[in-house]
Amino acid sequence: MKALQVAYCRLQIARTRAILYFAFCTLIFALSLLFSACNTLPVGYDQMRDRVTGTADTTLLPDTAASYARYAPLGGSSFLYLGKDTSYVSRIVLRFSVLDTMSLDSITSFQLVLHQPDTLRTMSFICRPCSSAWSEAGVSWQMADSFDHWLTPGGDYLRETLATGTMAHDSAMFDFRYVEFDAALRTAIRDYGIGIFPQDTGIVAIYAGTGTNSATAPRLRVTYTVNGKQTSRVINIAADASLIDTVATHSLPYDLLIGSGVAFRTWLSFNIDSIPPEATIAKASLKFKPGTKYRRTDTIELGASRLTESFIQKSVTARYESVPSAYARYIVPADSDSVVTIDIRSMVQLWTSRSDTTPNFGLLITAWREWSTLFRFRIPRSGPDAPRLDIQYVLPPEDRFH
Repeated sequence: MKALQVAYCRLQIARTRAILYFAFCTLIFALSLLFSACNTLPVGYDQMRDRVTGTADTTLLPDTAASYARYAPLGGSSFLYLGKDTSYVSRIVLRFSVLDTMSLDSITSFQLVLHQPDTLRTMSFICRPCSSAWSEAGVSWQMADSFDHWLTPGGDYLRETLATGTMAHDSAMFDFRYVEFDAALRTAIRDYGIGIFPQDTGIVAIYAGTGTNSATAPRLRVTYTVNGKQTSRVINIAADASLIDTVATHSLPYDLLIGSGVAFRTWLSFNIDSIPPEATIAKASLKFKPGTKYRRTDTIELGASRLTESFIQKSVTARYESVPSAYARYIVPADSDSVVTIDIRSMVQLWTSRSDTTPNFGLLITAWREWSTLFRFRIPRSGPDAPRLDIQYVLPPEDRFH
């Protein structure tokens, strides 16, 4: 009897072990099936390890490029340029708020007052009456306003001499022949203003009425007698502008130019179709090394503006952003490794992620501002100094459950 009980107990133990072993094997098999259903580790570690950021780099060259010059209105500038050299001629037009009811009998003197920031430069000049109306917002070497051409490029004027002199030091006053003229000439001066013509070689800057205080803006100083006592009054500037012409650019027809005074602009277009629309642009640097064709300052400021119309279809009339999307400052002379670098990351991001509403028409590189101190750059079309666009972008992580 006791032997049977022992045998029964051993049988029960064996059955329990068999059941436990079967359960363990079943659990291991179920876990293996679960893990084999996923193509990565449970937390997606393999995927994160293989594509942490999905970063990619690419360098693009322009697929199209062009350059053109425009006579930009220079009535909003802070400085007026007067002079001439082998590349430029610049005249000045001024208009003052002279009252037509002003009594001339008691006037003892009219004086033209001008100020210049550079006291080391000198310039002889002659003033003549303008003979046609002009608009500060549209005047240029060729245009009296945005629609009407000058009869004589560089301003329509009469031959009578109003004043002569030489700019020297920081300010100067010149006798102005207003009282001596007949009513018709005085009316022309009041309505149309005066032109100032350089007589020497070189270019000087004169403070304009825009962005300066009344102490340095061009003005007329009138001295007259009231009850036997001399009194002075100031006639303020009403409008002013530089009229700048490029006499000799020393450039070839296919040169890519950037410049001020006369606005030289360069259009560049890059094919960015290879960049996925879902990419985040981490860097987009436009780089080139310019050749300096002309300059009157060591520090050059440039702007890059996105075109809003097709340059291929509309050429130089294609619209672009009124304010650049990006800026760069370039110091001349620079060492041999110095390049212009313009960060256009936001522009490239718009082109890639919003291509349906913001087409990629390319960009314009211009002087900023285009009335700034005269300069002109040449951008190489080919070679190591030619424009290139270095782009780095990041792709979003792939969906681990797709």
